[in-house]
Amino acid sequence: MPGQVAQMYEQALDTLKGWFHLSALDKSAKLAAALLDSATAVPAGRVAHINVDGEFELGGDGTEMPIFLWNGKDHPDVYNSGTSPITDVEHWWAISPTGVMSGLVATGGYELQTTEFDTEQTYLPNELLTADAAGILVNGATQYTDWVCGVCSWHVQGMADGTDPAGAAATSPVGLNAHGVLVLSFWTYFLPAAPAP
Repeated sequence: MPGQVAQMYEQALDTLKGWFHLSALDKSAKLAAALLDSATAVPAGRVAHINVDGEFELGGDGTEMPIFLWNGKDHPDVYNSGTSPITDVEHWWAISPTGVMSGLVATGGYELQTTEFDTEQTYLPNELLTADAAGILVNGATQYTDWVCGVCSWHVQGMADGTDPAGAAATSPVGLNAHGVLVLSFWTYFLPAAPAP
């Protein structure tokens, strides 16, 4: 229904290893205006890249560096248009935030969990990952041919109280996180796509 907002943990990127140190590799940039003002979903956990204007766009190809979005476009610290999603009336002019988002760069050496993956696929450890045009992780990438942005690891986390909500040990890179939300565990990695012949 219009106006419904997901809980912050329902679409998320969480770190298992590699974050946070002062030397950790991240990137902050504005989201491309066409995405910021559109109905296109850009939640936390999606894969993006920097375009020629220095702004985030979803997905990637060629030599575009994969960046895993730490926050989504609808987070109040990123974008607040002042327009009601119910009545389409502009109630205020937002002077801050300015649309700047942050993300973890694929070459930064992280193990992550994301809610933003194709749940219809089966994932195996050490399987190469790529992203579709919407920034959703998918498997089936071919080394030295496709744009590779990650490698599947193994699911390691259960509920916040230490129990496994499914009642069984992890059996793949996919499992429920501490909030009971299905996530994919993976290591960040970047292997550019082969140039077109």
